[in-house]
Amino acid sequence: MTKPVDSAASDSAPKKVSGASLYGTGKARPDASSADGAGKTRSDTSSAPSREPKKAPYKGRNAESGASASDRSGSRKPSSGKPSSGKPSSGKDAAAKAPYGQKSKKPAARRDDEKTSSALYGEVKPEGLHPRNVHQGRYDMAALVAAVPELEYFLQANPRGEQTIDFSDNNAVVCLNKALLKHHYGVEQWSIPTGFLCPPIPGRADYVHYLADVLTESARPSVNATPRVLDIGTGANLIYPIIGTSTYGWQFTATDVDATAIRNAHAIISANPALQSITILMQRNSEKLFGGMIRPDDYFDLTLCNPPFFASQKEAEAQARRKWRNLKGDKASVKRNFGGQGNELWCEGGELAFIKRMIHESVEFSAQVGWFSSLVSAHDHLPALKQLLRKLGATDVKTVPMAQGQKISRFIAWRF
Repeated sequence: MTKPVDSAASDSAPKKVSGASLYGTGKARPDASSADGAGKTRSDTSSAPSREPKKAPYKGRNAESGASASDRSGSRKPSSGKPSSGKPSSGKDAAAKAPYGQKSKKPAARRDDEKTSSALYGEVKPEGLHPRNVHQGRYDMAALVAAVPELEYFLQANPRGEQTIDFSDNNAVVCLNKALLKHHYGVEQWSIPTGFLCPPIPGRADYVHYLADVLTESARPSVNATPRVLDIGTGANLIYPIIGTSTYGWQFTATDVDATAIRNAHAIISANPALQSITILMQRNSEKLFGGMIRPDDYFDLTLCNPPFFASQKEAEAQARRKWRNLKGDKASVKRNFGGQGNELWCEGGELAFIKRMIHESVEFSAQVGWFSSLVSAHDHLPALKQLLRKLGATDVKTVPMAQGQKISRFIAWRF
C-alpha cells in the first residue's frame, strides 16, 4: 500500500506557519503569574469568553456542590498556566473527588496499561481531572444558581448536608449544564431537544484539555494561524465546540447525521455571539465520517469524536439499568439520566466497529489532518485498534487515560 503523503511535503499546499499554537489568535494564554492559572483551588467557575487577556478567570470557587474555597482542607499549588507536560496532577484530593456532586470514592485501581508509559503510544497515568480543567472539587452551587436561578428548584442536600441535585433526574442534569455553560463558558442560551444526549461537562472538558496537550507537545507545522478542529458527531448539545472555542479560541467545524441535532446546534450558535466562528455541516452520507466534511482545501489540526458505545438498543438499556441501580439503589429502569438518541448511543458493531471504520477512512485524509482522535470507552478495544493502526501505517499513536472521580476513560490519537 502506498504510504499517504504528509501535508507538509506537498508543494501545492498553502504555506505553513511554524507550529500549531495551543491558543488561537486573539485568545490570551493564561497568565503564569496569576492565581487562577491552571489549578489552585479552581472551582467550577470561569469567566465568559473574551478577547482581552484573562487575569483570573477561574479564581476562588470550588466546583461540585457549593463548597467555597475556604471549605476545602489544605490548598493546592497553582500550576504555571502553561500547557501541561503530560505529567499527572499530584493532588490526591482532586483525584478522589467525583464530578457532579456525587459521593467521593477512592479511585479504582489503575490497569496495567494505565500504570506505564511508552514512547510509541504515549500512555500516561491519570490522576484526577486535567490540571487546566476548571471543574475541580465540588460545584459552587451558589454561583451556579446566580447564573441560572431555576437551578435552585432542583437543589437538595446529600447525607453530608452538602447542596447537590438528583442526578437520576434528567431535567435537573440539563439545568445544571445550563448553569455550568453560562457560568464558566459564557454561553447565555443553551438547550437540547427532549431525549437528546446531555453530556457530563467535566469529562468532556478533560478530552479537550488533553487534546490541547497533544497538539502543543507534538504539533506539525500548520497552515492555520488559529488551530482548526473537526468534531465528528457533535450532537444537539455542541459541547466540544463550546468548550474548545471559549477556552482555547479554536475554530471548529462540527458535523452530524441527525437533522434535529443540526438545527439545534445552529440555534445555540445563533443565540450566542461568542460562538459565531463555529461551522455546522450535515453529513448526508451515513457511511462516511470524514468524506464530504473535509474538503480539498481544508487542513484540520485535530479531529475528535465521542462514538456510539453500544452495538444495540438492548445493550444500551442494560447499561442504563445498571446505572439506574447505582443512582437509585432500589429500582431498575431503562431511563437514561443523560438522555441520548439511538444514533448517539449505538451502531452496528458498536464502538469497536465504528472506530475501526474511522481509522480506515482516516488514511484517505492523512495529508489534511494533524491528529485524528476518538474516545474509547472499552479498554479491551485498544489492542485491536493499535494493531489496525500499525497495519495501516500510522507513524504516531497515543492512548491517553483520563480520570473523573472513580471513573477511568481514555482516548486514542493517531497520525500518518
